[in-house]
Amino acid sequence: MGKGKNKSFIRVVIAVVGLLFVLGIVLIWLKPKSPQSELKLAREALNSAQKAGAEEYAKPLYEEAKQLYDSAMSSWTAQNEQFFPKRDYKAVLSFVNLTIAKAIEAEQNSLQQIKNTNVIAKRGIEDLEGKILLYNHIYKQIPLSNTVSKVHNLGVMKLSEAKIAYDSERYNEAFVSYKEAAVLLNSSNDKAEQILKEWFSDYPHWEKMGADAIRLSKSGHKIILVDKMAHQLFVYQNGKILRSFKAELGVNWMGDKRQKGDKATPEGMYRVIQKKEGSRTKFYRALLINYPNEEDKQRFNSEKKKGALPFRTHIGNLIEIHGLGGKGIDWTDGCIALKNKDMDVLFCLIDTGISVIIVGSLEPLNEICEKN
Repeated sequence: MGKGKNKSFIRVVIAVVGLLFVLGIVLIWLKPKSPQSELKLAREALNSAQKAGAEEYAKPLYEEAKQLYDSAMSSWTAQNEQFFPKRDYKAVLSFVNLTIAKAIEAEQNSLQQIKNTNVIAKRGIEDLEGKILLYNHIYKQIPLSNTVSKVHNLGVMKLSEAKIAYDSERYNEAFVSYKEAAVLLNSSNDKAEQILKEWFSDYPHWEKMGADAIRLSKSGHKIILVDKMAHQLFVYQNGKILRSFKAELGVNWMGDKRQKGDKATPEGMYRVIQKKEGSRTKFYRALLINYPNEEDKQRFNSEKKKGALPFRTHIGNLIEIHGLGGKGIDWTDGCIALKNKDMDVLFCLIDTGISVIIVGSLEPLNEICEKN
């Protein structure tokens, strides 16, 4: 009887152990699979987006993808702390899928943004280089305020930074610097253009003066025609250019001369009243013209009466075409300066009484800009 009980007990134990074994196998089989491979895919998607520049070019989307991944990791950690039969990774997998989708979107947006920024920056830089070229060829030679010049120089510096960044494939940085340069260069060019357009409102008058001068020369007389914008002095005879010389003008040459000390080169029709050389001039050789003429005096007196000029101001005088030019800048007090060798030629060609016509420009502004 004792032996029978022992056998029954052993059978029960074996049955229980077997049941537990089977139950363990079932529990292991039913144990939720940890989504480690899915989490790895999410990390890889984030890394791919990062390499594509999403941190910079698609930052909101990239940050959202990172937050979704962080949520997936938090949920995964929380489930791992549960007794394994109770673990549920559905939320983890949901966050993983959202992470991957958002990371892919961030990567695609980043690549497109890089492409767009690349194109915009490249075209923008090329456009601003054209504006600098225009400024250097036209605007730089006109008397501009220090503020305008300073703004332009800052724009040139910013554009240089944009070009360096672009060449280094830092397209977003290039884009930012280009936009800053655009504000500065557009400002300086617009201001210079406005000044020029206001001055060129007198172009119809200059055009007539120039045509009258050339027509006058057709009688066989020599005449001097000065184009201030082109910085050229022409000697005409028989309707054709006999000689031409590069000229330097007054510091504030643009616009008509209004008063003594304004350092502007006058515009109008004059004549040579005196030839000077040796001890009679400190400028090598000189041709004195009859500025101010009657028209200049009338305009000056009218402006004083209207209060456009100070009451105690005086009209200028002693305007000459003289030597010592060739400095490469406009430097006179209102006179027209030539190189000494050019002055020698002019001095021999010209006699007193010869007409001197000074105009702002012989070409309209749009043609000057098109050529440059």
